[in-house]
Amino acid sequence: MRFFVLFVLMGILFPGYAQLIHIDIDEQSHNRALSESKWVELEDVAQTDFSETPFIKDPIYIPAFHLYNEIWDTMHLRAQALEIPFYHDTLKLKMVEYTNTPFTFPCSGIMSLDYGFHKKLFHAGVDFEIMEEAPIVACFDGVVRMARVYGEYGKLVVIRHYNGLETVYAHLNLISVKLGQIVTAGELIGTGGKTGNVENPTLHFEIRFFNQFFNPNKVIDFNTRKLIDNLIVITPLDFNMVPIVIGDPNNQGATNTITNSKPKETPTFHIVKSGDTLYKIARLYNTTPEALIKLNNLKGDGSNIQLDQKIRIK
Repeated sequence: MRFFVLFVLMGILFPGYAQLIHIDIDEQSHNRALSESKWVELEDVAQTDFSETPFIKDPIYIPAFHLYNEIWDTMHLRAQALEIPFYHDTLKLKMVEYTNTPFTFPCSGIMSLDYGFHKKLFHAGVDFEIMEEAPIVACFDGVVRMARVYGEYGKLVVIRHYNGLETVYAHLNLISVKLGQIVTAGELIGTGGKTGNVENPTLHFEIRFFNQFFNPNKVIDFNTRKLIDNLIVITPLDFNMVPIVIGDPNNQGATNTITNSKPKETPTFHIVKSGDTLYKIARLYNTTPEALIKLNNLKGDGSNIQLDQKIRIK
């Protein structure tokens, strides 16, 4: 009896002794996966009938294709360093256009671990305690960029959305989508599981932009399970920037950073026509007005563009 009372008191006074928080995916997990992960054929996906499933047939229709410098990496979550197109240290993104399917929360179950520091480790997303084989659905309309087994993430799905955001769904038991598949918000992408670095059925969920993860609480109210707002404003402080390192999965002193090895491309321009607005031009090329303002050194909100003006797109 004395030992039991002592154990309870230790749990109250020293909670670290009673429970050690397990970090399934930290800020270096993508570096370890980049160094170690191998391609594994997903047999369960092959059993699904995709004969009526829509897929991207031309790269130009990939969401935010030009915004991402035409990078569409289907093997790695984050293998290239990209410069986030901040404008005056802010980034404004519309979550759902009126023509798209409304936002859908990705799973049932309760939050088990939030984004941020836990026991000096940085947790790169939000975890949910779920039932095994519970349905996992896409949050927004988009296209599947990754669907594979990937290191500590286990079975992983990554979806690129039309505003440039990407959502990450890890530890799945079953993946029910394929690369390049067009999905809508609420569409089934897999089932809950415990693959990767977890012991119990868990959904690890991340939101990323330009390969960098940032605080998903800026986008989603996880209590009400609704969007914070349809227009969000993100600053550099909302991101946890991690160098991309190869040859040293524990990131101990390595400095070999992967950069975009693509040759420089010829700049693309748009000649302003009657009726053109900066917003309309940005939509045409899957970019943002803020990115065009920065790239072209435009004044103000860019509303003073002139007929026949040459606007650089990339």
